[in-house]
Amino acid sequence: MVDGITEKQREVVDYILRKIKDDGLLPGDKLDTEIAIAKNIGITRATVREATRILIEQQRIYRVKGSGLYVGSIGISNHAGRFHALSPFDYQAQKHGYKGVRKVIAVSIIRVPSHDMAQALRIKNSDKVYKILRLMCFDDIPVALEHSHLPVSMFSSMEFNKLEISKFSYIEQITGKKIQRRDQNLAAINLTDADILALLQLKENDAVIELTETVFLDDGTPCEVNIAMINTRIFPLRQDSRRP
Repeated sequence: MVDGITEKQREVVDYILRKIKDDGLLPGDKLDTEIAIAKNIGITRATVREATRILIEQQRIYRVKGSGLYVGSIGISNHAGRFHALSPFDYQAQKHGYKGVRKVIAVSIIRVPSHDMAQALRIKNSDKVYKILRLMCFDDIPVALEHSHLPVSMFSSMEFNKLEISKFSYIEQITGKKIQRRDQNLAAINLTDADILALLQLKENDAVIELTETVFLDDGTPCEVNIAMINTRIFPLRQDSRRP
C-alpha cells in the first residue's frame, strides 16, 4: 500500500476500509473514534493514529478537529458544512472493486489561457500557470482526464510525481493551508478531440461530463482551476450539499 507501513498499521487500515465497505458508508459519514478502533482490534491508539494518517494522506478519510474521522477526502458534515464536494476518487474506485490510479501525462508552464481563468485565480492575464494533464484510472481503465492549472507565483517549484499520490495533500503541504472549498460547474458534452478520446479510450461524440472547478484554500485564496472530462458510465458522480 505504502512504503514503511508496519503490520499493525496495515491491520488498522484494513479494518477501517473493511468497515467502510461492509457498512456501506458514504463520503461524509462518520467513522468510529480512534479509541474505539484501538479497543475493537486490540491495538494502541498511537498505532491507530499513524494508520489513520496514512488513510488521510490517501484521501480515503479526513479528520474534523473536535469531531472525529469521516469517510472521504473533502468532508460534507454538520461540522464542516461549508463543503459541496464530489465523492472522493479513491472511495469510488474501491467501491467498484478497483484501485484508484493517478498518472501525470504532461506538464508545461504557459500563460494563463483566458481572462476568466485569470480572474478565477486572481492573477494577471500575463501571469504564468502550470498546466498539468493527469489521467485518473480504476486500475488500468481510464475514467477521467484532468487539466489542472496552478499559479506559478504560488508554487515556485513542484514535485509532479507527488500529484500521482494526492494533489490536494501536496497543495496543502506546499502552502501550509487546508483546502476548504471547491466551486464546481458541470456540463454534458460530446467529445471530439482525438487526443482526449484516445486517452479516455472513447469514440468520437461519446458523451462525458465536463467538470470545471475552482479550488480555494482556507484563507479564501484560489489555488487551482481544474477542467476534467469524466466518463460517468464508469466513474459515477455523487454530489451533496448541506447547510451549515
